[in-house]
Amino acid sequence: MDPSRPLLGRGALVYSYAHAAAAALLLVAFLFLTLRHIPISLPPAVTSTPTFRQEQEQEQDLGSCDTTSTLDCTDPQLFHLMMRSAIDAFPDVHFNRFGRPVPGDPPSSSCDMAWRARSTASANYKDYRRFFIARDPVTCTFSITSIGAYHSGPLARKPRRGATNATAPPPPPALSRSQFAAGKYLAYLGGGDRCKSMPHYLRSLLCALAEARYLNRTLVLDLSLCLAASYAAGMSEEGKRLAFYIDLEHLQSVVGIVEQKQFWEDWDKWGAQGQLGVRVIEDTRVAPIMFSKAIDPLIIRKFGDVEPENYWYNVCEDEAEHVLRPPNQAIRWAPSLLHIVDVIVLRMQEDFDSIHVGVNGENLKREIEENVNRGERQVYVAGEGIDMVLLNALKAKYSKVHYLDEFEEFWATDSKWFLEMKRLNGGVPVEFDGYMRELVDKEVFLKGKKKVEVLR
Repeated sequence: MDPSRPLLGRGALVYSYAHAAAAALLLVAFLFLTLRHIPISLPPAVTSTPTFRQEQEQEQDLGSCDTTSTLDCTDPQLFHLMMRSAIDAFPDVHFNRFGRPVPGDPPSSSCDMAWRARSTASANYKDYRRFFIARDPVTCTFSITSIGAYHSGPLARKPRRGATNATAPPPPPALSRSQFAAGKYLAYLGGGDRCKSMPHYLRSLLCALAEARYLNRTLVLDLSLCLAASYAAGMSEEGKRLAFYIDLEHLQSVVGIVEQKQFWEDWDKWGAQGQLGVRVIEDTRVAPIMFSKAIDPLIIRKFGDVEPENYWYNVCEDEAEHVLRPPNQAIRWAPSLLHIVDVIVLRMQEDFDSIHVGVNGENLKREIEENVNRGERQVYVAGEGIDMVLLNALKAKYSKVHYLDEFEEFWATDSKWFLEMKRLNGGVPVEFDGYMRELVDKEVFLKGKKKVEVLR
């Protein structure tokens, strides 16, 4: 026997038996009460610990998010986030009203929203953009990852009768004789406004639109124009379509217009035989108030051959100046050109300075260094006749200096602009001409955060 091992005496043996008996009695009592369906209260210290699977299920119930489902773009939380994102992204824009957002494409991660606004560079206008949205897979919290370019959210666009897109609206359906006869029309014939500069043409066009609106008549308008020699490599160019430069759909929404060719075809069918009345006015000094009560379906203003007395804008001068208000808001640049402006601005990261150059030599270098943060920010240099040798030297020194020709990929033969213009022009390619360059250059300049205008 091991002397180090303690002996188990009788007292210890009795104590062990007593404990065993007590445990057996407790077990019997527990079973008895359980069988009788009597509830048993456990001590407060006894708790159940949830399993890992239970914790996962509870977390999933409280914070799961199906990121493949269609977004509820009208959710107030998301709606306000989109509005706030637009306001922050475009600090120079004054928003008047936001439209009802709708699911975009794809509907699980984008919403389209329209708005009315005005900016420092343009009057009141409408826009609709696509907002790309991310959702947290656990909390379903929204975040805006990016905002598309101008008119990038077409699903939020208010549809217009007979129009399929903003670039090339289809021609209106042919009118019946009764419909044609019920209309009131104003036509301008002749004049010396063709092949002039674009500001000259727009001034005359706005005058014609103003008179048509004052008389409550539809303007008969030639939807082609002649581009001045200064925009077309020294030669005037006929046959340019107005839709290359101006948003015709927006123009039509402000003042009623009808295409000149179609109108005269209808007139030959129903009006040329004297069935419809016409009033001819050959003096541009006759104010529209003199014939505002005319009931003739057609009023024709004829312009002579002597310049400058035969310009359309002469109609809005003298006495007529007090009653005719040119509708400047009717002129909005073509969406295809504004798209080029937007993609250039995005490439410039929407946070850049701009300088319009009318100087040469070291003056340009000094202006860039002194007026646009010494090359520390993106700089866009706009203007005609810039010394490209000097500009390229500055670009080599300041890598953040940019100019229009760097972005020619946006009007190249495989670009969105080129394909749209070719379709609009009946399959014939369209050149990115001098006025398009001038317009895009100016609009990008106006988007700069800090704008420096330097005259020669």
